[in-house]
Amino acid sequence: MVVINIWLTVILAAAVLAAICAWLNTRIIMKDLAIIKAKLGIKEERPPSAFDDDLDKN
Repeated sequence: MVVINIWLTVILAAAVLAAICAWLNTRIIMKDLAIIKAKLGIKEERPPSAFDDDLDKN
């Protein structure tokens, strides 16, 4: 039973590490795409958000 718990812990730690690496990779790709879009003159368009009309901006 102890061996199973150790393997599950190792697998869970590997999954968390893989998720963090995937998130960092996505951030890097998004930054690179923003630079490419800026060089090509493509305007940044984002869909409207509920947070755009925040009352604290006044």
